[in-house]
Amino acid sequence: MLFMIIFLVACASSNLVRSTSLGSNEMASDIANYKVYKIDSINTYYLIYAKKGDSLYKIVSKKTLNTDCNRIKGGNNYTFKLHSSLTDIRVGGVLVSSKQLPHISCYTYDDSTKICLERDSINDLYYADNIKGLCYIK
Repeated sequence: MLFMIIFLVACASSNLVRSTSLGSNEMASDIANYKVYKIDSINTYYLIYAKKGDSLYKIVSKKTLNTDCNRIKGGNNYTFKLHSSLTDIRVGGVLVSSKQLPHISCYTYDDSTKICLERDSINDLYYADNIKGLCYIK
């Protein structure tokens, strides 16, 4: 009986987390002004760090060779169309999200590139529909 109660509470909690995380993903995908505060790179990817309100975002963009574009610069504001790169998976009807697993903090993008979260401030990795390399597409 105790096991059944714990199971029901766990299921209800995972549904609550699912709806909460969906809400944040939907909010992140809305068009809004993001201030770029840092640009970094690792292997064949750019890491664009942006801030909106009190939230920090780590945007991953594959490097491309673009000579004529609106280049993203630190200190500027952009209306990025962000989406979470981390997906939710259901196993046996139970939500198993990589965002809920604190021991997973890095993700492999290719054979030589691992990009990590920054659990103290950034708990998700994003991509943007309107970023190609370091070019901002209006």
